[in-house]
Amino acid sequence: MKGQIGKTKIQVVNDNITNIGVYVWQKANGKFFTDGDNNVLNIPARKGDQSKIDELTKAASYYGQPEGKAVFFEGTARISDEEYSVQQDRMAQGYIPSENDLGALIAAKKTQEMYGNEE
Repeated sequence: MKGQIGKTKIQVVNDNITNIGVYVWQKANGKFFTDGDNNVLNIPARKGDQSKIDELTKAASYYGQPEGKAVFFEGTARISDEEYSVQQDRMAQGYIPSENDLGALIAAKKTQEMYGNEE
């Protein structure tokens, strides 16, 4: 899947609409720090929020991975397993997976304006 981070449930959406996203911990070898369930060590933040970067750095060190860096993914958000399942269902039905995906909503509106509605 384009933009997917490894085998995780996080996807990169780089639409330059927002400076809100998540910082994830990238180990010195270039791989992202994950637990046994492929959940990435991350923290929601605004781009450049040094206090959040420091929190993530401390957490990475606590969990045994002090070598590495915080990498920002714009427009990305944490979701629960339940939200992920709902998004998969919405996508399978032809809907925008996340009703909070501003970039996708803007693109859908532009497409509708250009080509009209199915109905």
